[in-house]
Amino acid sequence: MQTGMRIIYDQDGEIVASFLQGGLEPRKEITKLEHIDLEYGEINFNIYRIVRIDLDTKRPVLERIHPELTPEEKMRELEDQLLLLINENTGGIL
Repeated sequence: MQTGMRIIYDQDGEIVASFLQGGLEPRKEITKLEHIDLEYGEINFNIYRIVRIDLDTKRPVLERIHPELTPEEKMRELEDQLLLLINENTGGIL
């Protein structure tokens, strides 16, 4: 079955979430839905994204949005920040 949109609703018919699926592969048949609640601020979504839910622990499996930088990359990033700061403070040579 191809679906153009999926709507998830509660027992009163109120829409909880909706997803457009145009052009995507058809999803497998869903036979059971569950949910978990997370505390506000429990996950820093600037650093992590939720990949899936671990069925055994009922906890989100997280993935870093930006992988860890190597020491060389960290050094280069700090040097760049320092150059920009110096440029701002001296009136600019860059």
